[in-house]
Amino acid sequence: MKIKIDQNNFWLLVPLTGFAVGTLYIGSSYGPVSAFIPFWASVFMLMTCLFVIVGLDNPAGDSDTEKANQPGIKSVLSAAGWITAFVAMAYCIGLIPAAVVYTFCSMYLFGGKKLTMALGVSLVLGLILFGLFEYVLEKELYKGVFIEGLA
Repeated sequence: MKIKIDQNNFWLLVPLTGFAVGTLYIGSSYGPVSAFIPFWASVFMLMTCLFVIVGLDNPAGDSDTEKANQPGIKSVLSAAGWITAFVAMAYCIGLIPAAVVYTFCSMYLFGGKKLTMALGVSLVLGLILFGLFEYVLEKELYKGVFIEGLA
């Protein structure tokens, strides 16, 4: 099998690969419990980026399929904007409320799900995250500058 570098996604994947390597390096200095999630998230992100860069996601090399599956610049910027919005929300209001808002907006505004379904899933996600980190892992997640400023 001939490995062909995917030129179309290369410039998008280079910063993502660099980010994965950086988090892998930084996460290696954490303790064994704290390093578990950053380590494996970085490993999977790095593997996925390398998988796409070497073109193994389209082994047939079908250019018509490749062009049809290429995201437009609007889609890429929209995804980057949503991730940036999540990070800004997490900084201001905390990780769990930001995850709830992000999930609701993703499902209702962009996924076309019904209001009750989007509300239910996002609230259940928030409760699961809270229960998992507060009671099971006994770790406090970042509460945001507004919440910490009030306390």
